[in-house]
Amino acid sequence: MAIQPFPTGSQDAYSRYVESLSDAIKNRDWIYDPSYALHSDSEIYAKVLRDPVTAHAIRFRKHLVAGAAIRVVAASERPADEAAAKVVEDLLKEIIGFTDARISLADAIFRGSAYAMILGKRRNMIAGVVQGGEDPVPLNWWVPEKLTDIDRRRFRLTPKEGWQLWSVDRRKWEKLMHPEWFVRSTHEASESTLGYGRGLLDTLYFFQSAKARALQDLLAATERFGQGFISIAIENMRGADGRPVAGDRSSESVAAAWQRELAKQKARHILVHDKRDELQVHNGLGEGWQLLQWCLNYLDNALVTTVLGSTLPTLEGDGGSRALGEVQENSTEALVQADRQRLADHLTRDLVGLVWRRNRNQIMAQCGVCNMPKLAVDQRKKESPVEAAELIAKLLAAGVTLRAKEVYEKVGFTAPLPGDDLIGGGQAVSDDTETLASLGMDLGLDMPTRTPPVPAAPVAPPAPTNGSPAPGPMLQNSGLDLMQQLSASFPV
Repeated sequence: MAIQPFPTGSQDAYSRYVESLSDAIKNRDWIYDPSYALHSDSEIYAKVLRDPVTAHAIRFRKHLVAGAAIRVVAASERPADEAAAKVVEDLLKEIIGFTDARISLADAIFRGSAYAMILGKRRNMIAGVVQGGEDPVPLNWWVPEKLTDIDRRRFRLTPKEGWQLWSVDRRKWEKLMHPEWFVRSTHEASESTLGYGRGLLDTLYFFQSAKARALQDLLAATERFGQGFISIAIENMRGADGRPVAGDRSSESVAAAWQRELAKQKARHILVHDKRDELQVHNGLGEGWQLLQWCLNYLDNALVTTVLGSTLPTLEGDGGSRALGEVQENSTEALVQADRQRLADHLTRDLVGLVWRRNRNQIMAQCGVCNMPKLAVDQRKKESPVEAAELIAKLLAAGVTLRAKEVYEKVGFTAPLPGDDLIGGGQAVSDDTETLASLGMDLGLDMPTRTPPVPAAPVAPPAPTNGSPAPGPMLQNSGLDLMQQLSASFPV
């Protein structure tokens, strides 16, 4: 058979996909979720969470993605943008159970998408700071107070109306009139997922089903491998009591009698038989047990690797190499960082976007012309103050200027306030280097000091040419264009 230089077999794959895509979008009353796991078992996620190994790995990744704290990042270093970021950060601090809400939204990693309804109300409070050092006054802010989890199975996509939400009270599907009230997080949103996203549940489904079958076989084999089996050599004409048995089916009668006696023996652990009968107890075969145990270990490794990208955070593993541990830790961290950034983007689009739209007038009045900030999710590891102080000392020795506030946070201390009792004495100095030097002495470290650099002379702006005025400060975009780009409905 001659080999074709340009095979054409892939045309079937193309035609099947495009035809199925058109049927899924145009020829149905609503667009079905293409999840194979949900197609096979509607309660598959609840069943997966009943497995202790898989459940621990799933919850471990969700907690890593949710992070320990949130941080609102200003759109730029302009004072107005930084002041606006402080306002948004103060408003988001009013959310009750924000950490649990982020953990629930991280379900999108496994289910494809997750939803949370934003609940809030207007109230008078002080938020942010006012430029110029003036004390802020209470304003009427729209404050988010809670993110309520909504199951993804209450949302469906239709070709005509777009997204619909199932009404629990009216027991029917209704058009989603206010999609801006929801935070929607999706995982692997592509055309083939039809707007629902694709989670790791489709991958976990096959391995979890195989593990369930292996556990059934293991439990069924426990009695056989643990208790062994008994073989008996008997004469056809004698029963279990040693008396002769007559008849054409005497051998079958004898075998049935022995089975009844052995069943009683297993229940009462007593067996009486003729001394001429030969009984042998055989131990269970270890090969079958080892095969099932190897199969379970393989499935557990596959499930944990699918969720975490490695096995060391959950399973002990076979190796003790430090290099292997670092590689697997980096693999897990790469997955978590990507998921954390995706979650932060979705929270910025939906949660921060709603807060910005509801409070735009107040923010502009207090902060001036500014842009909408972004939200970041942080996972901060507990650091040693000694190691942090050593790092700070090296940075200062290299000529890097640091902020005193960030240094105090790095070492886990708080800056002294007026009236506090101080250890070490002395007046607070303005130079961060000398402050850190005294801090290093308190920790028992050799902290180098340096002379503050002499500021360079200011450079005069260029003289105006052709009678035109010298260029002045440029104001950045007010953020209105960004608000117009926020979608009023969920993307397909």
